[in-house]
Amino acid sequence: MSSYPPPPPPPYDPVLLKQQIRMGKEQARFNKQQARMQRAQMKAQMRRNRRRSIVGPLVLLGLGVVFLLAQTGRICWAQALEWYAHWWPVVLIAAGIVLTAEWAIDQRPQPDGSSRSGRVLGGGVIVLLILLAVAGVGSRATDRAMAWKDRTFGSGFPGFDVALGQRHDADDTVSSAIAEGSSLLIRNPHGDVTVTGSSDDGQVHVSVHKEAFARTDSDADTKEDRLQPTFSKDGTNVVLEVPVVEGGQADLMVQVPKNTALTVRADHGAIDIQEIHAPVSLSANSGEVNLSGIAGPVSAHVNDENSSFSAHSITGGLSMDGRAGDINVSDVTGPLTLQGDFFGTTHLERVNGQVKFKTSRTQFEAARIDGDFDVALDSDLEANQVFGPVLVSTRDRDVNLDRVQGNVQISNRNGAVALTSATPLGQIDITNQHGSVDVGVPAKAGFTLNAQTRNGDIENDFDLKTMETAHDNVLTGTVAGGGPAIRIDTSDGDVTVRKATVLPLPPLPPMPKITVAPPMPPVTVAPVAPPKAPRVPKSVKAPLPPKPATAPKPPVADAN
Repeated sequence: MSSYPPPPPPPYDPVLLKQQIRMGKEQARFNKQQARMQRAQMKAQMRRNRRRSIVGPLVLLGLGVVFLLAQTGRICWAQALEWYAHWWPVVLIAAGIVLTAEWAIDQRPQPDGSSRSGRVLGGGVIVLLILLAVAGVGSRATDRAMAWKDRTFGSGFPGFDVALGQRHDADDTVSSAIAEGSSLLIRNPHGDVTVTGSSDDGQVHVSVHKEAFARTDSDADTKEDRLQPTFSKDGTNVVLEVPVVEGGQADLMVQVPKNTALTVRADHGAIDIQEIHAPVSLSANSGEVNLSGIAGPVSAHVNDENSSFSAHSITGGLSMDGRAGDINVSDVTGPLTLQGDFFGTTHLERVNGQVKFKTSRTQFEAARIDGDFDVALDSDLEANQVFGPVLVSTRDRDVNLDRVQGNVQISNRNGAVALTSATPLGQIDITNQHGSVDVGVPAKAGFTLNAQTRNGDIENDFDLKTMETAHDNVLTGTVAGGGPAIRIDTSDGDVTVRKATVLPLPPLPPMPKITVAPPMPPVTVAPVAPPKAPRVPKSVKAPLPPKPATAPKPPVADAN
């Protein structure tokens, strides 16, 4: 068998070999296509089974709500950014809580024993969270840098000359004539502006105190020369202007005739205006504002949440808008309008005119205020001796109104409401959420009551019976023959309608003591007293020797 020869090999056929090679390539290509189709099918199956996290929609929803509130004026952009600078990590914490909750839900077994696929956080959502974190860190760093700059350099000097140079002071005066009844425009980019209506010679007198920060005396002299205020004419009006000088400021003390209309624009500095018998308009971007003794309408725009605004003895009305810290207004004859974002305490006293107070959180309107009105950023709203119609709309604070005459409409939530009405009683409409309501009415007043509360009790001093239901308590009835309607609607709080003994407000507004001329205190210092002193030496009879020689007077003293 071993010697048996093997079969001869098949004859070589190149055509058959090429066909075999081509078939092998087609088979390999078919296998690759099948594998590719299987991978695509697996990816499609994974995409169908994969679920997106709701973190992205929640973040977009939150941003949309914030932008909508800011765009509609319900919140302030600056206040929202300041809040975000302090609390931006809450966004990441909330996203982590949502992802943890979703993971816990996905780990629960299904009825068929299968497991759910995990949720994924899209790349766009990850980028958005990173951008929000970067924005929070940047806002916080900017806030700290601005606070450091204000503590180190002050608000008046943004340049490095303040840090590297020395302070140089200089004083100067300048004057200019102004026609009767003309207006004066004052522009001061850096420095305080004080204006008094004490000029009696038909001229504008200016005393300027210059402060320049420079490394050399020559540089300081150059800056002081450039800080010199100049006068110019704009038609019949006079313009007093100080140029912008880096590292320098000019404090102006201006004396004008009383009947000169004023327009003051100060970018970095306080404004103090007194004893003006003409309209006043001012704009202050950084610095306190003090007004007193102005017989004319006042219009003010402020833009510094850390500075105060004070106005006293104003006739003709006052209108102020913008951003400010503490506000103190008293003795105003005419309408008063305060609108903007205020970050301190607002105190109003004796306003003989319509009052309008509006911020992104609180709205208050009244016909006039004979007493006072107080409200702060995070405190109660209080007012007394107020004439209606009164409108209050606020949230997250208690409302206390005492001795209110006329119609009252109050809307509040997350706070208590207390109202005491004076004779004659007006209509009362109170809508509150999550807070109690206490209403005091004159003991002998007639009215129609409709009060209800959810999850609370109702008490009254008028022998009216409360109708109780599963969740609501309702009190309706007519007292003393009826009269103005009193409607109270609240939730999660008690309602009290009580008898109150309140003195009626005077029918005519007490005219506030408008000190249009604040220099009245200097008049009491009476320069007339010095002239009386020289009159004493004129009476030479006093030092005559006969008078001390009169012996009868000592015995009279001994007799007493």
